[in-house]
Amino acid sequence: MATLASADGKSAAPDTHRPIHQAPSSVWADRFRGRVILVTGAAGGLGSAASTRLRDEGATVVNTDALGRGNGESPAASLRFDVTQRLEWDAVLDAVLGQHGRIDGALFAHGVQGPEAAVQDMPFAGWSRTFAINLDGCFHGLAALLPVMRAAGYGRIAVLASIAAREGNANMAAYSASKAAVVALVKTAAKEAAPDGVTVNSVAPSMFRTRLLDDLSPERNAELLARVPMGRVGEPAEFASLAAWLLSSEASYTTGQVLDLSGGRNTA
Repeated sequence: MATLASADGKSAAPDTHRPIHQAPSSVWADRFRGRVILVTGAAGGLGSAASTRLRDEGATVVNTDALGRGNGESPAASLRFDVTQRLEWDAVLDAVLGQHGRIDGALFAHGVQGPEAAVQDMPFAGWSRTFAINLDGCFHGLAALLPVMRAAGYGRIAVLASIAAREGNANMAAYSASKAAVVALVKTAAKEAAPDGVTVNSVAPSMFRTRLLDDLSPERNAELLARVPMGRVGEPAEFASLAAWLLSSEASYTTGQVLDLSGGRNTA
């Protein structure tokens, strides 16, 4: 494991790349001064955007990713980390505490889409791998981090769920079911940790401008975008804005929640 850095006839595909929205740009300087936050899935997509926002607001961010090749000092230099292995969670936590003496928050932004297939055609190997990363990876993380945060009397954990956890997506059973299980896990952990000043919440995005869009067929992209009343994909900066609030001390009375980030697709 690398050494941690010190600080600081088919349907047409939707046009998901047109710049049609001004993403949030405000930064609350020093909001996270003195805070140490671990980010998984930091090498790209939503995790990268959130990590950058947290750093810009003063946090010491430890970036990790399954494809990482660095020392954790930035999303591009993420520490290699397999979230499906509890021993790796323990090792990363020990490294963070050994170098920084504390851990104040964590963003679990890792995840995979899994097979795109009907239930009866779903390969069990793909189903199992999706659950191992999306669900087991969060279970191991909570089991490792919560005792430390609860003992300290403070902690913020935000977990990347999905709108699919609320609604289910046809031909995406592994992804939908694993994210629904993540939501239940978050709610349970939140109730257990609430008396100790630790909050655990999840965010349920719909379509966002990340590489995951490239994993879907053009037909599926068009179908999913048609369900979004705003008629556009979300921007990573919009996710980062919400994640930063959930990881801040201001989010002191919100826990066990699934915060929608779907452009109006879900209003329940």
